[in-house]
Amino acid sequence: MSQYKLFPRFARRSAHLFFVCALSFIFTAAAATTSFGQSRPVARLITATSNTYEGQPMQANHRVVTRQPVVAVSSAPPVAANSLERRAFDAVNAERARYGLPPLAWDSDLLRMARLHSEKMARLNFFDHEGPDGDLPERARTSGVRWRSLAENIALNQGYSDPVALAVEQWMHSAGHRDNILRRIFTHSAIGIARSSDGKIYLTQVFIMR
Repeated sequence: MSQYKLFPRFARRSAHLFFVCALSFIFTAAAATTSFGQSRPVARLITATSNTYEGQPMQANHRVVTRQPVVAVSSAPPVAANSLERRAFDAVNAERARYGLPPLAWDSDLLRMARLHSEKMARLNFFDHEGPDGDLPERARTSGVRWRSLAENIALNQGYSDPVALAVEQWMHSAGHRDNILRRIFTHSAIGIARSSDGKIYLTQVFIMR
């Protein structure tokens, strides 16, 4: 019998692994973060005001604190999505459509950021929102991504015929992942996918409101 359990537990199906982790906790610049390589990644949702945004902080089910993001300027050329990444993105937008939500717009800067994180997880054999290049807001700053709200879902699976469908299905069965996918405030997104040398598939989806 097949079993699926969401992170931090693991599912076993013919000795193959599936892990998912989403961001659903509000993160601030002053909040403590987990160290790189920790086995239980902290779920988090980040909200912020931009340098020119003067509105009120976004309200959510968790504690909300805002901060001013420091934005770098990206000069890298656009990155093209591969077929798996596009299919995963289309599946997420299909779920949003089921709930009457507008589709997320594809963003090449977010693709570069998401794929780089998946590639690092695959190469360095870790599964976390924080890597050697920092946590989520630090990675966004390095990538030159401007944002007022920022969130991320990650997934890891191995040995399945359709890793994309599995990841999106399991995200939608987890409250934290589903909340990120269905947040009306998010307008732009991308999914980056990487495969490790031993066949594990890593997926990272980044969501933003500009």
